[in-house]
Amino acid sequence: MKLPRLAATLPLALGACAVLATFSTPVAAQTVRWAAAGDALTMDPHSQNEGPTHVMNHQVYDSLVFRDQDMKLAPRLATSWRITDDPSVWEFKLREGVKYHNGNPFTADDVVFSIMRAKHENSDMKGLLTSVVEVVKVDDHTVRMRTDGPNPLLPNNLTNLFIMDREWAEENKVTLPQNYKAGDETFAVRNANGTGPFRLAKREPDVRTELERNEDYWGKGTFPMEVSKVVFTPVRSAATRVAALLSGEVDFLLDPPVQDLERLSAAKGLVVRSGPENRTIFLGMQQALPELRSSDVKGKNPFADKRVREAMNIAINREAVKRVVMRGQSVPAGIVAPPFIDGYDKAMDVVPATDVARAKALLAEAGYPNGFSVTLACPNDRY
Repeated sequence: MKLPRLAATLPLALGACAVLATFSTPVAAQTVRWAAAGDALTMDPHSQNEGPTHVMNHQVYDSLVFRDQDMKLAPRLATSWRITDDPSVWEFKLREGVKYHNGNPFTADDVVFSIMRAKHENSDMKGLLTSVVEVVKVDDHTVRMRTDGPNPLLPNNLTNLFIMDREWAEENKVTLPQNYKAGDETFAVRNANGTGPFRLAKREPDVRTELERNEDYWGKGTFPMEVSKVVFTPVRSAATRVAALLSGEVDFLLDPPVQDLERLSAAKGLVVRSGPENRTIFLGMQQALPELRSSDVKGKNPFADKRVREAMNIAINREAVKRVVMRGQSVPAGIVAPPFIDGYDKAMDVVPATDVARAKALLAEAGYPNGFSVTLACPNDRY
């Protein structure tokens, strides 16, 4: 499990945990049964920029670069990258000898196609590529990306940008990303052809997904290849997930409930792994609207006043949230960026002291002595 950060816009960093069964026989000879609260929304790699969707697609597809276990950028389908003499042009050297699951060779044509596909208006990934104005094939294993100005952070935006086989996409009429909001049901929604460590063998959304090891994976010897088959089952009920793990119906939980960690740690044959997670939970206060959509304050926006935002910030007891809600599986945070992310500044990561009296005084000073109501739009049992 990894520890998240709690923030108030307002950060609190969460920790993430994983619980897995120990095996008496070599894992390489076994099927691993995996359960989590939510399923991937789609197998189309450019449709949705969403956590569980990326987790699943990372098993099947590859990106040009990715983050290793120390959160450092590392080569994947790109072996190297550099800014050229033109500071607005990045050059990527591509890995040779890579094949898709159907046997097609991976080339620069696929990179050009995938980047432009991800920039389409249907794609939820397009926001990561707003600066990219042109992608050019130099040769079969070299591409150049031109941005609308110097962009030293471009590789950071490519870690979840998966590369598709252009030929496969054309054959199956999926050259455009799925329009998820419109409910598109395209071939790429339930089928995949990547270069990743696993092949998609079966896909029943919200029911069952089966992955089989890619015996021709280019990363053999570089990445662990200890599992021959993965069976993923989404189980929304936390109690049911835990019961399935304890009974031996599943082998691995990525998202165990924090209240069950002590019991799971004591269970014979189970191991709990935890560590810092690249996720900060925060309250985002809408400041741009002239009037909040869900508040009893009319004609103005309370969050546009710095005093109101400061009051919110110091009214929330992050340590209490950590202790009571997260059972110790979080790290109070003063900023959104966690320590292992580029640009983190320890001097700015100062958690304000909880001061309810001052928070009330600030609200009164801002014109809200009795406070005000506002609806919080947030997920339930999501993290």
